[in-house]
Amino acid sequence: MQSWMVDIRRGHRALHMHQPLRALRHFERALLGAPTSRLPRDVPATLFYYIAVSLRKAGMRNRAVGSWVESARLSKRGHARRKLARVTNEYGMARQATGERDDEQAFYGVQLSRYIRSKKSHKLGTRAEIDMIVELVEEYWNRISSSGIMNDLDREQRLALFRDTVVVFPFLSVPEALKTDDVAIDFCHGTRVGPDDRCVCGSGLPYRTCHGRTPGIDEILTGKF
Repeated sequence: MQSWMVDIRRGHRALHMHQPLRALRHFERALLGAPTSRLPRDVPATLFYYIAVSLRKAGMRNRAVGSWVESARLSKRGHARRKLARVTNEYGMARQATGERDDEQAFYGVQLSRYIRSKKSHKLGTRAEIDMIVELVEEYWNRISSSGIMNDLDREQRLALFRDTVVVFPFLSVPEALKTDDVAIDFCHGTRVGPDDRCVCGSGLPYRTCHGRTPGIDEILTGKF
């Protein structure tokens, strides 16, 4: 038996033993070691699915969503698409206990992504830096959430508000340059892509769940899958 197939078996065994991080290592190794050029698409799709299961059990829920998206892109039918419909919110992020928590998660995702893009290293450094940035973002979020400004806004309007809110991070001399107003366009038809329209990549998934996803904090801190 090839080594990547052995890793799949060991990954399933680790999941059954409630060892998600160990399972994750085995599934990742199987994905990297499998001869994907000669395999049916459903094999890597299945591996991405179980990587997502491992990530979710390990508490990295947004990274799990990202892996389920990869699985769904490879397989037009299957468990991943049904799973995404259950576990994602309107921002394409891992669903939280309440709508307010969904909004808070999206705000943090927008602002932390912006901060990381401003750094040459494109990553967060020390624990002290992370704590400082999170505390600063929390201060801005508390102002927005307590103001009542979001009460009558729909999802697109709330996301636009989050993107237009410029947190003045330390060491940034021109924060306005970091404002983003990304608009998805279907160039084949010359139309703007809405959050519930099918993604232009051809996956068949809603844009908000596919390439229009807002990254979650665990993805930003540990990297997207």
